[in-house]
Amino acid sequence: MGADTVQHLAEAMERMPLVDHHVHGMLPDPSEADLLAALTQAEPPPKSAHVFDSAQGFALRRHCAPLLGLPPFASPDDYLAARRTLGSDEVARRLLRASGIAAYLVDDGHRPDLLMADERMARLAGAPTHRVARLETIAEAVLAQSASGAEFAERLEPALEAAAADAVGFKTVAAHRCGLDLDPSKPTAIELRSAADAWFAETAGHAASAHPAASARPRLTDPTIIRHLVWWTLERGAVLQVHAGFGDADLVLERANPARMQALVAATAGTGGRIAFLHCYPYVREAGWLAHVFPHVFLDVGLAVGFLGANADSVVRDALDLAPFSRVLFSTDAWGVPERVLLGARLWRDAAARVLGGHVEDHGWPIDEAIRVAEGIAWRNAEAVYVRAFVEA
Repeated sequence: MGADTVQHLAEAMERMPLVDHHVHGMLPDPSEADLLAALTQAEPPPKSAHVFDSAQGFALRRHCAPLLGLPPFASPDDYLAARRTLGSDEVARRLLRASGIAAYLVDDGHRPDLLMADERMARLAGAPTHRVARLETIAEAVLAQSASGAEFAERLEPALEAAAADAVGFKTVAAHRCGLDLDPSKPTAIELRSAADAWFAETAGHAASAHPAASARPRLTDPTIIRHLVWWTLERGAVLQVHAGFGDADLVLERANPARMQALVAATAGTGGRIAFLHCYPYVREAGWLAHVFPHVFLDVGLAVGFLGANADSVVRDALDLAPFSRVLFSTDAWGVPERVLLGARLWRDAAARVLGGHVEDHGWPIDEAIRVAEGIAWRNAEAVYVRAFVEA
């Protein structure tokens, strides 16, 4: 592969804004333990040496350390010391702004009680935030305020509509809760009411027990209610983000294969809604095939890029195998710490430049066409999917 071609692409991509269509909020003052926990999917998180001795750890030392005034590949101890010296806000400001991300679509569902307000994140990043509402979180809040399953069923749609008023899209974590092998049919009102009654009874029994977690918010795992939420979102013509592939330790990986959702994807093709499969690793090709055969399906490889570090080329390449290029999106899925934002952006730009540069050198692609494809993934596709402008002209 010609170095000049990759360099030309890299320079063009460096100037491109990014729309991070799936990210989480930032911790206001993360400790070293918080940083280590945010850099792994393991529970409990491993020791510092194991976190840094990984593809992501090497990428962090290579790309984040210089932004904190250190040489590339500074030691983990030196990196942590620089973080302490600069303070959380300055670290966040440097890393978020260096990412080149022009807009953030923030999933509000994972431990929002621990995270800074979106407005503060926007100030530090110098870029606006937009809300993505998590369906299961909305339903859990409604059940917690309901006196019966019937009341839950009555109050659910108004709560969803209220969330839609200031959300650019919705997200489901069905992969974590019940798996993606969902019945494709739309639940009837009777089925929803029956599921609501059962969930309320289960929750009431749990609260009446001596279980130490009895005061916690009810956790939605019922596939009928989740399926109702999916259908509601798509029938209103909204974007539904669907976690697919690897994630936290509570996820059963094989149940998170997006191909398991094929029947429901097919059944919802005429709704006017759009489905965006998130992360997808190691099922990137399956998600790409779904995007190939169903015009309302999109995908990203966000979470995987940051964790794979120098190996990120593989998932960026896989995402471009079968999927139409207009169906591929960019995200970081960063949670808690700005290092993950910076790495998601930096590693995607570098990997995409190498992958597309190879197509130019080895397969004769015009370089301006390769740049057009990259620009679509970087931000234009997100504007088309969410039907709104995120990047200032």
